[in-house]
Amino acid sequence: MKRFIATAAVVLALLSCDYAHAQVYGQGNGFGYSLNKYGRVRIYTPDTNGTTQLNRASILLALSKTNVGDYTEDANAVSGPAITADGPSPRTATVLFDNSYNLQQPKAKVRLSTYTWPNDAFLIARYTVINDTTISYPLYLGLAVSPEPGGTYGGETVTYDATKKVAYFFVSGTAMYMGVKLVSGSPYSFHVLDYGVYSPSDPSSDAADDSTRYNMTALPGFDNSLTVGANGSIYNLNVGAVTIAHGDSSTFSVAYVWGTTLSAMQAAADSADARYKKVFTSILQTSQAVPQRTSLLQNYPNPFNPATLIEFQLHHAGEVSLRVYDVLGREVAVLANGTLNAGTYRVPFDGRQLASGIYYYRLVAGSFTDSKRMLLVK
Repeated sequence: MKRFIATAAVVLALLSCDYAHAQVYGQGNGFGYSLNKYGRVRIYTPDTNGTTQLNRASILLALSKTNVGDYTEDANAVSGPAITADGPSPRTATVLFDNSYNLQQPKAKVRLSTYTWPNDAFLIARYTVINDTTISYPLYLGLAVSPEPGGTYGGETVTYDATKKVAYFFVSGTAMYMGVKLVSGSPYSFHVLDYGVYSPSDPSSDAADDSTRYNMTALPGFDNSLTVGANGSIYNLNVGAVTIAHGDSSTFSVAYVWGTTLSAMQAAADSADARYKKVFTSILQTSQAVPQRTSLLQNYPNPFNPATLIEFQLHHAGEVSLRVYDVLGREVAVLANGTLNAGTYRVPFDGRQLASGIYYYRLVAGSFTDSKRMLLVK
């Protein structure tokens, strides 16, 4: 699949239809997006020409150096895309696709749901990787991002903001900063290549081999900033390793954020974090009475399937963090991250998108820290 896109006139024409249901469209504050039947997210600025800024963001399923499920060689449509909810609260689109085009391992389906709000300068995307085979898959999951700032390739700087945890790109002297943030946890790694290095045999096309894609997804570490030449760039923001048992699934969520300045994009990243926590997690204060001490209680029920409740007590008001980790110490959910008053709180945790196994939840409140174990059994 070539990297270049349709002319602006064609893009505008497509906005009046769903291109035979091959893609759907939506928009947020200052940006628009399209979602196609193969799970590709494209982002543009809705100016006169509908200028593309991010050509493609797509999931990678890295099993080995010879078996990586990717958009270019493997993606195949299963159902959708379709608008599943319209209007301001939020506009939602969903597509189901797999990586069966080349009939290679790993075999998995991916359900992608996107969420936009008219006043927010970000799009939240939830990727659920479904293993409906009879074997388990140890996979490295990540996103490949192909920038196209101002509708052209080349000249951009790609970098990672370790404070905001955003992998973003920009062109010096232009009013556009666009990036990706993993809102469901902390990223495992970030890697960036000049497209001529990534696809040396044909820089106008995604002709990379699976060994390159695997290294971009599975290797640890965070690359330094890179300013690229005329071929443009491609970069990965990665989730890390997961083992998905047969019949199980694993979910991660990202926010595609943008701004006309770096500070505006960073503000959008903060807003996306807050929106994600508000929409996909919830905290209920069950009592305002001040407990004698701060404590973390055992979840109930335990074992659980698919949901459980976690309760904690705060003796003092202050900053509180409640996070869930797998047995390898990887963060899989942020249930609380902010200022809470003294009292008793209850937080639901939904594990339907996670694999069966042992998980740990950890409460940090001031100088207090405690962790407990819970068991998800499907």
